[in-house]
Amino acid sequence: MRKSREFLVESRELGFVRVSIVILFLCISSFSFAQKISATVDRDKILIGEQIELKILVTDVDKNTADVSQWFNLPDSFNHFEIVKRLPIDTISNSGLVSYSQKIMLTSFDSGYWQIPAANVSFNDKQSINAMPINISVLPVDVSNLKDYHDFKEIIEVKKETDWLFIGAIAAAAIVLAIFIFFLIRYLKKRKSKPKAVLKQFGIKEVLQQLDALQQKNLIQKNQHKLFFTELIFICRNFSDQQLNIFSANKTTDEYMLLLKNKIGNEPTQIKYFQLLRLADAVKFAKFIPSNIECDEAFANAKTFVQTIYNFQFAKKV
Repeated sequence: MRKSREFLVESRELGFVRVSIVILFLCISSFSFAQKISATVDRDKILIGEQIELKILVTDVDKNTADVSQWFNLPDSFNHFEIVKRLPIDTISNSGLVSYSQKIMLTSFDSGYWQIPAANVSFNDKQSINAMPINISVLPVDVSNLKDYHDFKEIIEVKKETDWLFIGAIAAAAIVLAIFIFFLIRYLKKRKSKPKAVLKQFGIKEVLQQLDALQQKNLIQKNQHKLFFTELIFICRNFSDQQLNIFSANKTTDEYMLLLKNKIGNEPTQIKYFQLLRLADAVKFAKFIPSNIECDEAFANAKTFVQTIYNFQFAKKV
């Protein structure tokens, strides 16, 4: 009976020791992994060319025990995103603990559903913490303000009939085309001996005068937005073709942007000009009506673009 009591006391003491060890281990673990990390964005849906603000925040860092050894690093281009600007890492001290934060401005020129990878930060004690990856929707040009939108209708089948009017129109068109070709050949033969006209080259002064003349037409005030953006892009395209020795007249906007990429000499100017091209397409083809502020910014970005591309080409020649 006495031995049983002694065994029971020893068992209780052993259990108390085990519980104490577990509690001590949990306390140590809580101190070792006190750091926290978060990655947030100001919005998860953008239009092509718009910017996102990504914020990385690491809190409760004890520099005496485990300071940051490696910060989260994103490449300049990744997974359909491009970094526009990296702000410096800010440090804030509070009650012996330190917090680190950094803001990164991102953009994308590809529509789709893309992901910003998980933010990872390492410490001197060889531990690391991770934030969750962030999903971003990159949308094409906003057409939500369009009023005259009609859904597709089903195809209506009709009986095939001989359309003599159509056949007669084709025959008449063929005769007119033959006459046109005949006179065109005669004209070219007469003109063959004449010297070819040399296209006039124009510099930065002339293109700025063209932009000022466009502004003086007051097309925005007259609600002629489509004509304004058509002439604005035409002036910019002609100037970039001349300065870069390219031909973009038969190119789409995306093909034109590929020809310009890394040739302007200023990445922020390039991004703003690409946004101008997207906005112009929305106005010309999707009947989008921008605000007066957006129109003023578009005109200013066009002026900055021609000046920047001219300076870049002049610097290369020097």
